[in-house]
Amino acid sequence: MAEHFIILYSDYKDGKRIAYHKSEEDIWALEAFIKKVDTLQQKYKSLSLGFHHVKTDGESWESVVEYDRFFSDVICVEDYTEFEAKIVEDHMVTALDVANLITSRIKCTHLQLQKLVYFFYCKYVQKYKSKPFTEQFVAWQYGPVVKEVYEEFKGYGRNEIDVDDSEEILKDDPFKLSAYSRFLKTPIHHQISDVVDETLDIFGGKTAFELVNLSHDKGGPWDLIYKGGLGQDFIIPHTLIEEYCN
Repeated sequence: MAEHFIILYSDYKDGKRIAYHKSEEDIWALEAFIKKVDTLQQKYKSLSLGFHHVKTDGESWESVVEYDRFFSDVICVEDYTEFEAKIVEDHMVTALDVANLITSRIKCTHLQLQKLVYFFYCKYVQKYKSKPFTEQFVAWQYGPVVKEVYEEFKGYGRNEIDVDDSEEILKDDPFKLSAYSRFLKTPIHHQISDVVDETLDIFGGKTAFELVNLSHDKGGPWDLIYKGGLGQDFIIPHTLIEEYCN
């Protein structure tokens, strides 16, 4: 018989449950495993964790699934470092989180949104001396662009992005509810929300091309990389933006 110890994490950003699984011959290994759970809870206080102990005839994860179909859709991770890395990734704010927050608060076009995300980034760096997300800006004709945000909202073209994030809509859309729930569990969500409000107070009423002109500031990050078109699609380094904003 094998003793299976499982830490189950249910808020993974892809909407799937993941589990760290350890198979032992002896029940006395349980104490060391529980210490891992306690450590995770202390490091990531907003975590929603579940601990499970199962005994089966085999050592494999498959034997656990056969024993209890509750685990059938769980992504099993046997390496603790990899499991923690997934948790860390899940607790990071993304550029798309910021874009979604902006579109939930004002009506704007895709072009305006890209510039508002950029000015949000600058304001956040200026205020907190750290970057709010890790996605890169690239230099396009109309200013800095985050490609992940572009791919998400490009279907709107020049039309205003029509997004309703009311509680009723969230109830009817499990994916939106899961994404919003995950964002609220990130350690800096209050800071992100506050800086979004500050950004919109300053830039939210400007037209798309007023925002474009501001992002084209001579000697600014976009201008230094784009170089009249020679740097089209080149990455604008985070360090360059941070130096400019500070």
